[in-house]
Amino acid sequence: MKTMRKGLSFQRREWWYCVLFVSPWIIGAIAFFLYPLYYSLRLSFGTIINPATQEIVFAGLDNFRIAFLEDARFFPILLSVSKDTLINTPLIIAFSLFIAILLNKEIKGKGLFRSVFFLPVILGTGFVMQQLLGVNINQDAVEVARGILLPEKLVKFLNPSVTRLILDFLSRITLILWKSGVQIIIFLAGLQSIPSSFYEAARVDAATEWECFWFISLPMLVPIILLCSVFTIVSSFLDTTNEMMNYINELNFQWSQVEYSAAVSWLYFMFVIIILVVLFVILGPASRRVKEN
Repeated sequence: MKTMRKGLSFQRREWWYCVLFVSPWIIGAIAFFLYPLYYSLRLSFGTIINPATQEIVFAGLDNFRIAFLEDARFFPILLSVSKDTLINTPLIIAFSLFIAILLNKEIKGKGLFRSVFFLPVILGTGFVMQQLLGVNINQDAVEVARGILLPEKLVKFLNPSVTRLILDFLSRITLILWKSGVQIIIFLAGLQSIPSSFYEAARVDAATEWECFWFISLPMLVPIILLCSVFTIVSSFLDTTNEMMNYINELNFQWSQVEYSAAVSWLYFMFVIIILVVLFVILGPASRRVKEN
């Protein structure tokens, strides 16, 4: 009986330690996240009739109707952002996994290479990223390769459409290199968590490196692939250079359409949630099977 009481007491003490540990996040979420979320939702379904007092009256679905039926920019911007995300995400995941496999090998200077690939995560945010990549928040396209990876003399002899295609390809490759640091670290941790006995048993059966990757590494990394995919998609949709994010800021701060910008934000949020749900439907069952086994 005493042992049971001590066990319960220990569990309860550990529970309070956990609560204490996460309490700063809970307080911050309540103070700085929940109320703005609620106020934004009110704005999306309302209209401010008195800017001085911020009095809001219920307007129903008027703001959402404007987005679907009257706004000529909303859907083209949403399609453009979605296309870039759906193209970049598989490329980032594949590149990150490839680099992680190479860094997991026994090579000289492995720590240096890991630092080099993670360096963009430290430098590549906000104003620093804009300056290094030549990104202007008001530009429709990111041309990071012009004059650097493609000589100007060669550009003069190429068809403009071919030049634009090459520059877009080089720009995309450069952005993928800059946005793969966190995923590489996560994949590297996932690879190191796979028991080495699996590979030893496979090699005893004369399995090749490709077979080890295809039948051991890749199935075991499905939960990590799901995690990296979610991180990459959310990061892409919420990037500071994202055209939709810029459009929402423009509606709010330049045109003072606070209610409509809130409605657009909620539509964008729901669209991202739908994308993530589809991703979990595709990769979730395989991820659960790996965890169960």
